[in-house]
Amino acid sequence: MLAVCPTNASFLFLPSSVPQRLFLPWKPRLPIYSFSTSSSNKIIYNQAQPNGAQVCDFSGVSATEDELLLEEWPQLLKLSIGSGNLHLGRAIHAFLVKFGCQNDTFVGNNLVNMYSKLNRLDDAHRVFDEMSVRNTITWTSLMKGYSESGDSESVFRIACEMVCAGERFNEHTCSVILQVCKSPEDRRFGEQVRGFAVKDGFEDNVFVGMALISMYSRSGCFVGAENVFNGMDNKDLQCLNYMILEYGKVGCGEKAVQVFIHLLSSGLEPNEYTYANTISACDEDIGVDEGKQLHGLSVKYGIVGESSVGNALITMYQKHGLIKEAEKMFSTLDERNLISWTSILTAYLKNGDTNKAFNVFLETLDLGIDCDSTFLSIMLDGFSEWRNIELGRQIHASVIKLGYLSDANIETALIDMYAKCRNLQSAKMAFNGLSGKTTASFNALIVGFSESYWENEEDPMVLLSQLRLAGLSPDFITFSRLLSLSADQASLVRGKSLHAYAIKTGFELDLTVSNAAITAYAKCGSIEEAYKMFNGMKRHDSISWNAIISAYALHGQSKRAISLFEEMKKEGFVPDEITILAILQACSYSGLWEVGICLFNELEPKYGIRPVIEHFACMVDLVGRAGHLTEAMDLINKSPFSNSPLLWRTLVNVSKLHGELSFGMLASKRLLDLEPEEAGSYILVSNMLAGGGMLDEAAKVRTAMKDLKMSKEAGCSWVEIDDKVHYFKASDINHPKSMEIYAKLDLLRSEMQKWQDENELHLLGDSIL
Repeated sequence: MLAVCPTNASFLFLPSSVPQRLFLPWKPRLPIYSFSTSSSNKIIYNQAQPNGAQVCDFSGVSATEDELLLEEWPQLLKLSIGSGNLHLGRAIHAFLVKFGCQNDTFVGNNLVNMYSKLNRLDDAHRVFDEMSVRNTITWTSLMKGYSESGDSESVFRIACEMVCAGERFNEHTCSVILQVCKSPEDRRFGEQVRGFAVKDGFEDNVFVGMALISMYSRSGCFVGAENVFNGMDNKDLQCLNYMILEYGKVGCGEKAVQVFIHLLSSGLEPNEYTYANTISACDEDIGVDEGKQLHGLSVKYGIVGESSVGNALITMYQKHGLIKEAEKMFSTLDERNLISWTSILTAYLKNGDTNKAFNVFLETLDLGIDCDSTFLSIMLDGFSEWRNIELGRQIHASVIKLGYLSDANIETALIDMYAKCRNLQSAKMAFNGLSGKTTASFNALIVGFSESYWENEEDPMVLLSQLRLAGLSPDFITFSRLLSLSADQASLVRGKSLHAYAIKTGFELDLTVSNAAITAYAKCGSIEEAYKMFNGMKRHDSISWNAIISAYALHGQSKRAISLFEEMKKEGFVPDEITILAILQACSYSGLWEVGICLFNELEPKYGIRPVIEHFACMVDLVGRAGHLTEAMDLINKSPFSNSPLLWRTLVNVSKLHGELSFGMLASKRLLDLEPEEAGSYILVSNMLAGGGMLDEAAKVRTAMKDLKMSKEAGCSWVEIDDKVHYFKASDINHPKSMEIYAKLDLLRSEMQKWQDENELHLLGDSIL
């Protein structure tokens, strides 16, 4: 007998070979189904057992029931797959074996499909191996199972066996194989599958075409994806939506909009995914104007109420800095999901409004919305960027309360937040408390050393050793951050050690590491090693060129920097804001003010770069150092940043260099008006006045500074000797050899005075002669 007893979880099918007594959960309101057609073949519930179950007695299956099951078993297998009931599937399998149907190809295909979808790949393969006759569906079903479990190697192996067996691919086979081609190495296999598709004439099939586009895109060959898309004659709405999405992912917003326009002109009706994907692509080369037009179309066609479209609009507005528009869009949403809240949260954090961001977090809690790890990570990342440790700590407490402390992304974000807020002790506590340390969490901790390396006695290289002992390997981010830290500390020995370790582990070939090594050597004073590193690289990017140009600018070798700038352009690299800034600095250091002015005037017309405040500050310094203080002041007044303390501070400094107190006094007044509470500005003005002999005026500035109870943090310098860094501050006497150091300084001072006196005598003698 075969009986069906629905329970709260699934249907239970029992072959007649099962023993006659079975305990089933007691569900009085659920009906019991039996395929029995006579009174002798019915299920009887006996007296309730002590454990609350009912005993089910049954026997025999009638011929009518056999015929019914032989007709309905495919539907029952679908029921097994849909409900995830492996017992039901196995019962059907047993029934089919009992009646000798297992050798039928149709039966075998269904069983392979059932076991594959229930993630019983061993059973699926066993059925596959026992089949005497297989067809394309058999092979494809088995590959589909391995594909869904992420076992690409098995998919490739089975595909090869299929070809060797003389079986032909169909459209579905090609799609299944292409879905697992995710890396550049897999692309070779995917292109072979494309060859089969072309040969058999179904390359233009929409599903195969989409699978090819996805394969090329995932494996890093977007040109191949474009070629497939452009070669397709039949493109449906799903295909066009997918291509818009892919264009958006790679920053080709203009092409995404072109596909959208093609979709409209072809008579297809866009859906919410069309609008959401196209709006999301309004970034990089497509601006907010196009996004607003899409917003208008979505309103016109009544699709703006869809949450996916609304969320895309919020994200689009916040990316372009239009926070008010993002807020307005958020307020009009009929239904807000976690993505909506995450989008408006990101908008506030990007704009630096941490209080509003925190209010969003509180509101989600009040509404009972479950915050996921992504939402909380964004919160922590935002507070770390804006150095708001107080709100960050409150989020930390909420993370503990909500039970997300063991989440890897959350743990890393917490370390990063404390590190960037210069609370290295809390960052190390969070790192040491990790259940499982990762390279990413270690990289986050390194940030703390970069932010406060002069306050910390612990060597990050010791932590690197601990990382290795724990069985973790440094990655390219580890090397780039440690090299940057060595550059900041001007530690050449450490930089060389890290470079050697990067070579040993093969990370020297990574562009990020190589670029960091160039900067490290340059900042540590070894311009030759920096150029040797640059020249030995197999390929360069814009950052590589910027690093080496900045290196020569830093060392005052302006002609070499300008020569590399011209070489960069010949190689086809377009200069960016950082490149121009490095060249302007090089011109400023070397007095090439005419070259600098010419380059500055070409910024927008030739290079399409809108000058930012750093460019203007560099130009004020450049023109001022050349002695053209009037032009420098005019440049400030005509710039978009005429109220920037940075520009007026620069003018005060160059006025001090030239001893031009009249300009210096004007610039000082404007500077102190703009920064009345900045101690550094008062000290700069005081030093300028003292250098010009106006000691009484300088004293008045210092007195005003004291009256306002302002103090400037003492500057810090350091030197590395025998792999040990020694730190010094103004008037510092804490160094163990401070008396010897001051004695040597006195000796140098007397030698300098002696040299100056001798030069003055020579000049006097020359004037007499």
